[in-house]
Amino acid sequence: MQKIRKYSILGIICIILLLPIFFGIYIEYLSIRESTLNVIFIFILGLIILLFINIMTVVYCYDTHSLEVFKEHDVINALITKENKPKLLLFLLLIMIIEELIFRYYLIGFLLTQLELDVITAIFLSSIIFSLYHIHMWFKFKNLRILIIYLSHSFLLGLFNGYILLTLGIIPCILVHYSLVLISLLCIYRRYFRKT
Repeated sequence: MQKIRKYSILGIICIILLLPIFFGIYIEYLSIRESTLNVIFIFILGLIILLFINIMTVVYCYDTHSLEVFKEHDVINALITKENKPKLLLFLLLIMIIEELIFRYYLIGFLLTQLELDVITAIFLSSIIFSLYHIHMWFKFKNLRILIIYLSHSFLLGLFNGYILLTLGIIPCILVHYSLVLISLLCIYRRYFRKT
């Protein structure tokens, strides 16, 4: 019953965050603004770098204690117990949509249009705020290693997705965020928790 309430709340938040878009708020960030070869090259290179960092983190950064604590992560737990996998993958997608709308679409839009900051400052500030938002991992896991991994990964993802928002729009940001998080969690599960 508690999980149903959590999914319902996330769905409502997602709908509330989508509503201003229908009224034209920052509508310029919905679609592709620039798709040159340089943008495509940076997109592919950035994805490769972030995937490499994720894989290296999975292989070298987790210790026994952090992995034991990380078993309580909703997605990892669902993969281990084989319960509610489809619901949790949808839940994860809703979280990625909400995070991208808040920290990329609205925050960068606000910093650029309302505060009239330059692009680099707006992306950097939104990345710092997005990274600091992940301090909640400390309260969930009480593990410094997991906290540092989340803070550093979310900062790098924030920089990359800030650039993607301003060139390719919000949809690729959501897809990149969801894919990278899902790949990272699946790598952790396969490397440490899957029974062979």
